[in-house]
Amino acid sequence: MSCENRKKYVCVSCGNPTRELIKKYSNTVKPTHCEKCNQITDKYIEVEEFIILIDALLLVSAAFRHMICNGNFKLYWKISLVVLLLESFALCRQKRGDGSNSALHEKGFYMCTLQNIGEYLLITLLLFFITALLNMRQLTKIGLASVTLIILKVVAISNFSKFFLLPILVWRSNTTDFGRNLHYMLVTGHHLCSLIIAYNVVGISNSHLRWLTIILVISAFAIKEYFRYLVAFKMELYLS
Repeated sequence: MSCENRKKYVCVSCGNPTRELIKKYSNTVKPTHCEKCNQITDKYIEVEEFIILIDALLLVSAAFRHMICNGNFKLYWKISLVVLLLESFALCRQKRGDGSNSALHEKGFYMCTLQNIGEYLLITLLLFFITALLNMRQLTKIGLASVTLIILKVVAISNFSKFFLLPILVWRSNTTDFGRNLHYMLVTGHHLCSLIIAYNVVGISNSHLRWLTIILVISAFAIKEYFRYLVAFKMELYLS
C-alpha cells in the first residue's frame, strides 16, 4: 500500500494504511495498533532520529517506512546534502589521490558533485519508469507529483549508505588498493540493498510482481553505475 493514501499514515511493520499513529485520552497519549498485524502502528514515533537512522543503515524496513511515510522528512533532506558532499569528496579523493594541487582538487570536487547529482536524477527517472511500467494504475491514482516525491525520498534514504565511505577517507593512507576497492564494492552492495528495500516498502510498485520489481531495480542500478563509470572516465581524461 502506498504512502500517498487517503489514510495519512502506514503501519511500519506491514504497510497497512491507518488514519492516526496515536490516540489521545483524557490524561494520556497511547500509540495505536495496526488493524491488520496488531503490532504498534509506528514504534519510532517516540524514538530519537539518530536511532532511526541507525536502523535504516541496518536495512530495517520499518525504519524506511517511518522515514518516508510517517516522519518529518526535512531533517533527512539536510542529511542527504551532507551525504552528497561526503560522496563527492570521497570520489574526488579516489580520482586525484593526495596531490598538492588545491585548485585542481577544488575543480574536481565541484565536477564530482555535479556527477553525483546527475546520478541521483538518473536513478530517480529510472525508478519512475519502473513504477509506470509495473503499476500505471497506482501512478494515475496517486499522481505524478506525489510519486516523484516518494521516489526522491527513496533515493535520498538509500544514499545514506554513503556514510560508510567515511572509514576509507580516514584510513586511506593505511590501506592497499585492493582494500580500497573492496571497501567501495561493499558500500555499493549496501547501497543497492538499501535502494531495493526502500523502493519495495513504500508500496508504489506492484506487490504481485515483487521479484520482477527487484530485478528491474537492480537493472536500473546497473545502468546508473555504467553511466557513473563512463562519466568518471571522461572526467579523468579532462582533469589529467
